[in-house]
Amino acid sequence: MDEMTTKRQGLKNPYQQLLIELKEEYGLSPIEAKALIKKIQEFIESMTSDERNNDQITRTVVAVGEPAGKKISDCRMIQVHLTMQFWGEDKIAKSKGLKYLKTLKVHQLAWECHQQGGLLSHEDLQDILGISCSTIKRIIKYYREKGIVVPTRGQIEDIGPGITHKEKIVELLVKGYLYSDVMILTAHSEASIENYEKKFVRIAYLHREGKNNLKIRVITGYSEALIKSFKQLYKKYIDAYPEAVNKMLERFQSYLEDDSEKKTG
Repeated sequence: MDEMTTKRQGLKNPYQQLLIELKEEYGLSPIEAKALIKKIQEFIESMTSDERNNDQITRTVVAVGEPAGKKISDCRMIQVHLTMQFWGEDKIAKSKGLKYLKTLKVHQLAWECHQQGGLLSHEDLQDILGISCSTIKRIIKYYREKGIVVPTRGQIEDIGPGITHKEKIVELLVKGYLYSDVMILTAHSEASIENYEKKFVRIAYLHREGKNNLKIRVITGYSEALIKSFKQLYKKYIDAYPEAVNKMLERFQSYLEDDSEKKTG
């Protein structure tokens, strides 16, 4: 088959027919028609993508950046994958009750959505979790009173810029949440959570000893950005939760001693 024949055969597809209709029946220019078709292709691919895991659902939500008062019909939308079940959820439900588990799920789903560029509304959470909007409002109030942000569409004014996984994990640990809780709240594994806690403790310990960023970087091998971030968290929490922070340092005393040996070796 020669090149010309191949090209002609390639034009025999539904998108080529759509291109013609957009130009002839709707008066779009070739550039406009091609741009619209590209958007349609991207939309279809996002709807049929197999990237999500078996324990996830795909949800269309309002994109981050759309103000709370704007009509849904006028808002930009985005597709997100939401994890419906994590390992250990059954154990938490049995030991602490389904109500407590759903309290964790509200936070987890809202942050998982936000990390992908979307925002869940109270109505979205009601539909996904099967609990009333009034219950969701009480749960969000519960978190707010603990100083923990839940990034729903109605709470976007409370979301600070650049909130990262590591900051959320350290915050929850300082405030007394167990690893099993934090795993669901942040959609992270136990190993990942422990890793963030160890890094926070090492940096906090060396900072308390008066080491500057350069010395901490040499001793730990961590990036300067991570060191600055965790030093800020330490300064924030040592005043508000001194007992909790000190307990974290005590719990990882063996790692602190390792660092001490490195800097004197």
